[in-house]
Amino acid sequence: MTAPAPAPDVDVFNPTLFTFDPQADYAWRVFDRITIATVTFNRLEHTQRLIDSLLRLSQLPFDLLVVDNASEDGTQAWLRGLATAVPSLRVVENPRNVGKGRALLQIRDLVADGLLILFDNDIEILSNYWLVHLQKAFHALRLAGSGTDAALGIRLLNCEEYGFRHAGSRAVLAIPGAANALPRTSYAAASRASGDPVGTLEEQVVIGWTDFLIGACMAMPAALFRRIRLEEYYPLKLGGDEAFIMGELARLGARAGYIENGPVARHNDWPYSEAKIALYRKLTRERAVTDLPWLRWKLRRLAGTVLRRDRRAPPG
Repeated sequence: MTAPAPAPDVDVFNPTLFTFDPQADYAWRVFDRITIATVTFNRLEHTQRLIDSLLRLSQLPFDLLVVDNASEDGTQAWLRGLATAVPSLRVVENPRNVGKGRALLQIRDLVADGLLILFDNDIEILSNYWLVHLQKAFHALRLAGSGTDAALGIRLLNCEEYGFRHAGSRAVLAIPGAANALPRTSYAAASRASGDPVGTLEEQVVIGWTDFLIGACMAMPAALFRRIRLEEYYPLKLGGDEAFIMGELARLGARAGYIENGPVARHNDWPYSEAKIALYRKLTRERAVTDLPWLRWKLRRLAGTVLRRDRRAPPG
């Protein structure tokens, strides 16, 4: 009787996935806290795909913050149920659709530190360890001596043919093996076959610096986001907040760039469906121009500024 063939070496054919140890000291860990935030209004199926991809592929602990703008399709009930199973999920339920600009103000007030990642709810992550990639990208900036005051975006594959991911210049930022730690990522600059444990951790992050970062997928230090003057932003149309945020980053001396050789994602409602275009038309008529609570808030803020100025003015 012939002996059975030996079982294949699982570690050879299926390398063990990296498991994050919260007690370990990873050289690439720039931020101890990560918050992923999104704003929702209906379109439950998109929100489900986004959150499912985050829970499956992040490989690092994160807080999830969802601001719901009075969804009417079961989104709120689904999020409440999910929160019972995912302790890191926080849901803010607005009694009416206050728009993305005001929702961003809510996010800013709730996230004090760490790394903040802003996603539209129709984004779907496709890459494992994508949060490790983000941490390593900011680590590469830190090693280059330019600091971490920057906004970084990941590649949205189905937006590239429209030219949205353009870069005015590119930088190759080295992460020496001695300043790195597992896992190896798409940044790898040396073959794993070399057998050198330090050499195989040599990595390079390619950043495409840009003046237009797609707002559907943007990461920056929370401290930087909190310095953006969102109170000054009043959208004349729905969407399109990138230009305002890019202007604010430039004012603050912070750069923006795409991670060219890192993780990838998909924008699941791009190009916009007819249903989304119809929704935009409807909400533009109802809210984008006639958001009376927002206008009252702006007038109160302006009146307060004038009163404070009058109090400081010298008599006579």
